[in-house]
Amino acid sequence: MNGDKMSSILEIGKNKTKCQKFTPSALVDTMLNLVNYNADLMGKTILENSFGSGNIIKAIVVRYIESAIAAGIDPLSISAGLAQDIYGIELDKILYDNCIAELNTILKSYGIPAVKWNLFNDNALSMKLNVSFDYIIGNPPYISYKEMDENSRKTLKKDFESCAIGKFDYCYAFIESGIIHLNETGKLVQLIPNNIYKNVFAKKLRELLIDHVSTVLDYPDQKLFDKALTSVSIFLYDKENLSENIHYENITEGTKRSLCRHSLGDKWMFTVPDKSTRKMLRFGDIFHASITIATLYNKAFIVDDACVCEENLEQDILRDAVSPKTLRYKKKKKIIFPYFYDDNGLCRYSEENFEKLFPNTAKHLEQFSKELDARNSDEKASWFEYGRSQALVHLNKEKLLISTIITNAVEVYEVDANTIPFSGIYITVKNPEYSLNDAIEILKSEQFLQYVQNIGINISGKSLRVTCKDINNYLFIGGQ
Repeated sequence: MNGDKMSSILEIGKNKTKCQKFTPSALVDTMLNLVNYNADLMGKTILENSFGSGNIIKAIVVRYIESAIAAGIDPLSISAGLAQDIYGIELDKILYDNCIAELNTILKSYGIPAVKWNLFNDNALSMKLNVSFDYIIGNPPYISYKEMDENSRKTLKKDFESCAIGKFDYCYAFIESGIIHLNETGKLVQLIPNNIYKNVFAKKLRELLIDHVSTVLDYPDQKLFDKALTSVSIFLYDKENLSENIHYENITEGTKRSLCRHSLGDKWMFTVPDKSTRKMLRFGDIFHASITIATLYNKAFIVDDACVCEENLEQDILRDAVSPKTLRYKKKKKIIFPYFYDDNGLCRYSEENFEKLFPNTAKHLEQFSKELDARNSDEKASWFEYGRSQALVHLNKEKLLISTIITNAVEVYEVDANTIPFSGIYITVKNPEYSLNDAIEILKSEQFLQYVQNIGINISGKSLRVTCKDINNYLFIGGQ
């Protein structure tokens, strides 16, 4: 792997700032206690592969020294042990130098001779370490796919299974690297964003972890880092662990449970399975939850009354347009809807007919021709159509609309057949034995909210992101 290409990720100023969220001391203690890093530590190798300001590695060194002193080991031997057993890697030169200086101050306070540290100012994902470890402890950098440069994306895709597909996070590679560098009885503890348990692009990472994760500590909605409300989790991956169960704790709620690891599902839902013998129905078999339209350039298609009047847009091409936000705040929008429906379903205009029937609307859209042409549209989409057409099939009927972001409660809006939702998730009826009122009752139930809280991805505070697939996969009791 090319270290220079990878280091460019952190050369982006906002990424550097984002990554340098240093581990609070209480969490450091929790992480080290999880692997019982307390006594008889000499001869046990440990690595922190992104040590930053050194909060974790300084605690490691203090525990190592105090363990050795308690065992009656002389200072010179402790110095040699520190050099042999403790490893660390940090890319940022300033943080690296500061940490070394603070570690040397710790040595002096205990009367330990100078140590030739096995601490490296390098890229943990590119340097070669010919050592396998008893423990790897870390708080890896969190950088989203969109915040990476293209060379880094390509390199990570090539070198790490967890990054081979989709829009992975930078921390996935650190976690996988940790697994690779454990010895046969090694233990890995990581402080990570808890969306790795649910993010669709972390599926391969979950597959790498599932057999040996023994403990998960969740901290939803807690402000654990200065100026950042981040939902984080700590997990212990223990290669010696052969138990069928995972110990799970929601620290925020103060709840604990033991769960069969192979019952967690595609997304890891840390809930006790429903053992009811009553028939369970899948929401997506009764209703249809779909993402809303994707024009791929809303600025051209969504218009206000002033634009309609000034450009004299034809009324027959316009529909009312809504989103969860416009409905919540009672704002009115119009959308250019360059399609029509007949008894056979969705129909399209030819370019000639569109321009003939709606000349003013065509002229309006032509103002955005450059942007419309630049869209990554469906292959058969005309220049005046939406970029994606898959959501249009079920639109011409009464429907419900909910946001993809849910906070505290599920807000459900009823939308008529002619109105076009342009944001959120819309829901229609598939099974005529059910109605939209049944769907409303299900979506606003306490059981569905609990499901969302388990499967949704934390984005900030108590807000959770859900997908159409999550909603369609929801199971409810038949006859509800």
